[in-house]
Amino acid sequence: MTDLVFDVTVCLLLVSASIGLVVTADAGASTSADHAAIDADGVASSLATSTATVNYSLAPGVEAADPSLLDADGVDPRELDRTAHGSLAGLLARATLGATTIDGVRLTRARDDFRTRTAARVASELPTRGISVAAVWTPFLGAPVRATDDLGPESPSSATVHSATLDVPSGFPAARNDAVAASDDGFDAVARVVANRTVSGLFPPALARLALRGDEPVSTLMTHRYERAGVLVNASVAPEVAREETRAANADLAAALAPRFADAMRARYDTPRAAAEAVSVGRVTIVVRTWSA
Repeated sequence: MTDLVFDVTVCLLLVSASIGLVVTADAGASTSADHAAIDADGVASSLATSTATVNYSLAPGVEAADPSLLDADGVDPRELDRTAHGSLAGLLARATLGATTIDGVRLTRARDDFRTRTAARVASELPTRGISVAAVWTPFLGAPVRATDDLGPESPSSATVHSATLDVPSGFPAARNDAVAASDDGFDAVARVVANRTVSGLFPPALARLALRGDEPVSTLMTHRYERAGVLVNASVAPEVAREETRAANADLAAALAPRFADAMRARYDTPRAAAEAVSVGRVTIVVRTWSA
């Protein structure tokens, strides 16, 4: 089974992550020593346009969900092999979403091997010194749900840092415009919009139902994903998942998540409108930082 088929059924999206990239640059003040710094914008453009293929295994995720599937009588080991192809930026964004956390706790381990192999592949294309790459996804700054990945060291405190940013589509449903429209009704209304779109991105209802009805290890991985989310947001979704009622399960998850989103928004933003304008469900941000080595 290819990575694309797995993404369609288990809803780890970004099938077209390399499309619609936006590159912006922000260079610090230059000194004579900075002339040796790597061109951050050039590296960002290379990440956006260079393509690669990554082979990986679902074994870490299966082991976390149901170790018995790795036994001799479990799934055929070949069913755990996956292949992903895309731009380096798209692969990194996809790998980052595989590290989604809720209150700092990982949702699943299904993409652990993919993250490791993607990091190695991206690093192989980067200069060996004077550069770092960070990828971040979150529904809004300060949200309890987020995903991050970092490649490379931190820059020295004395260095002048140059940076360039890529915005990669996350594959989640758009939320910002509807959040802005809801902002007249307060933080709770904005939070409900963002929670619904976040859950819909993590669990697209039709595709999640298809996964629950699928063969192993896909069905177990999706069930585990729902159960983990339920535990982390304190929502009981097991009955709905057992009946393959994904829209009902998603509604329960979103209802539990929305008040937490609202609290986080109130703590960070002065107004509901400001919170709505900060919504970033639809993108993964990749930041390239360089400095003179």
